[in-house]
Amino acid sequence: MAKGFSRTQRWGSRLYLLAIVAGFAFAGTDGAQAQQPPTFRCRELPINPDPDLPKIAPVFRSTTDLSEDEFDCMAWQDFIYLIWPATPGQRGVPNPQARLGASGPTVWETYKTDDTVFLPNGTDPGPWDQPQLMATLHASLAQEVASGAVRHLTTTSKVSRAVLSSLLRNGAAIPPAVLDGISQAGGGTLYDLNGNPVYYEVSMDKVQYDYIVQHQLYNAYKQVTFARDNVIILPGGVDAKTPGAVEIKAAWKVLTDTEKKSGRFHTIQALLGGSQTPITVGLVGFHAFIATGGQGAWATFAQTDNAPIQPVPTTGTFNFFNPKCTLPGTTTPCPFNVKDADPGQVVQITPNAAAADKLNAYVHYILKQYDPKTPWQYYNLVDVQWPTSPVQLSTLKAPASAPLPTGAPNVATLVNAVEETFLQKPNMSCFTCHQYATTAATGINQPPYATSYSFMFGHATALPTETR
Repeated sequence: MAKGFSRTQRWGSRLYLLAIVAGFAFAGTDGAQAQQPPTFRCRELPINPDPDLPKIAPVFRSTTDLSEDEFDCMAWQDFIYLIWPATPGQRGVPNPQARLGASGPTVWETYKTDDTVFLPNGTDPGPWDQPQLMATLHASLAQEVASGAVRHLTTTSKVSRAVLSSLLRNGAAIPPAVLDGISQAGGGTLYDLNGNPVYYEVSMDKVQYDYIVQHQLYNAYKQVTFARDNVIILPGGVDAKTPGAVEIKAAWKVLTDTEKKSGRFHTIQALLGGSQTPITVGLVGFHAFIATGGQGAWATFAQTDNAPIQPVPTTGTFNFFNPKCTLPGTTTPCPFNVKDADPGQVVQITPNAAAADKLNAYVHYILKQYDPKTPWQYYNLVDVQWPTSPVQLSTLKAPASAPLPTGAPNVATLVNAVEETFLQKPNMSCFTCHQYATTAATGINQPPYATSYSFMFGHATALPTETR
């Protein structure tokens, strides 16, 4: 077991995790005897002898085993939880009566997005279930956006320009190589093969939202004054009834008619760049950050068709790579992972973790038995990053400045090819960047303070009278 983690400070400390029941502890069915299934074992999942297995159902599980296999299992569990249909009218609550893939927004799609939490002039965003209706949309469309049924997407970079601007104005002591990486994530646009930009959004669960509202951290000035005397620590899971804070970063692609019909994407309607007419987009990238009393853990998923893994192939069909692309008038292959290239040409530099790929094959097998047409069978866990020697942030003294400790991460490199396309390089990872997350720039003579590995705080603003 990793030193410093306890049963209640773990990746899997989610309330009512929607586990893949017996998928990881598969007992066998008649169909499985005819077709030898992939094998994978999550050691602490319960064995269920139901002859109709495998199936997917809502169930809570816990673990004390923090090996790579177990972290991967919990990552897939939390992914299932997050993509489960939400209970109508209850933001962020899974509907145990619904089947995976049922119509309506998923659990994470009902989470609060950064633009509904960090409002102009540092305004209080109100209660969790209170919808933020956009005045620029007609009433029915505004309600759909507020409920999560329609996405409102305006950001074409993983790190928003508002956050990047805040970091630069803060003058934080970020190493040039890391700052360059953050700048690329915030300044480069990824285009698909049809010349459409990829859109990104960031959202949070109720645990994180309540913490922000309780301490008025939606206001940039109050962020700084709070952080002078308190270390900002996103709540970690304590027990089954008190889950940890969750942040989601999602990447969406505009789908062609062929892609819409393929069944290989989780799709939703979205308003792009201020448009009033929703169009169909497909999920292509997904980061999940789960806070704990230590540094938390990151898992990243990708749609299986996104990009080839080196070496570069000469055949195949991909969302962001054309094997036949050559420079005009030559036979020279087009360069890849070039910022702002239109159309984009993406190659995944670091392959998925070997353990993750084994688990992916097993989960896909289970998902296909659950629903042969489910689009979730076309999503892969890339890897999980967590601290092997975690440091409890509560042991730090206020004010805490960046960089925060990383706790000796299990892997040095973790990059998603469609979320950090232009900074795929050795030793670039979630911890590498997020340890430098700080309070929003206020314009007053006040240094920035660390914000529990979350760049989301950089979106905050304040009243003009508070920034002088």
